[in-house]
Amino acid sequence: MGNHFYKIEQDLKTGKKKKACDRLRNLINEYPDDLSLREKLAQIYYEAGFKDEAGKFWILSEPQNFEMKEAVELYRCSLSNSGNAILKDIIFRGDKNKLPVYALNIIKELEADSFKKTKHIPDFKRKRREKGNYTESEDSFLSKAGFVLLIAAIILLPFLGLVKLGEIIDSIFFR
Repeated sequence: MGNHFYKIEQDLKTGKKKKACDRLRNLINEYPDDLSLREKLAQIYYEAGFKDEAGKFWILSEPQNFEMKEAVELYRCSLSNSGNAILKDIIFRGDKNKLPVYALNIIKELEADSFKKTKHIPDFKRKRREKGNYTESEDSFLSKAGFVLLIAAIILLPFLGLVKLGEIIDSIFFR
């Protein structure tokens, strides 16, 4: 992961903030339990002036200063303080048992609000894709048959057009 942080720092030094944010988002997907990644991304957004987006990534972190509190409050207000909307937006795929107490309390508060208002708690499962271990999807018989019919139609259309053109020429000149 050290190599990733080096690339992120290089991107930030050269002004490629979007690239750095993309790298951090990918790392968050890969290591969802590491809240420091969210904090780093939030700091980039805050410095760029996107306070509400910074609040999105700081919401699980205990506020260390006024800026963090302000950003989280702005973020909560932007989603009408809806637990359901916030949970759907932050998409926490990590293990809740590995969270610090503060973050776990925030998640529980959001889940309680979501259940109270919508009778539903959004749940996001961890992505379990191993690199290089992909399987081909099984195509159904109907999709294979449809593909064959499409190819046949593409091949037959010009031929049928020539036949019809021949019939028109024959009817004009030879009858």
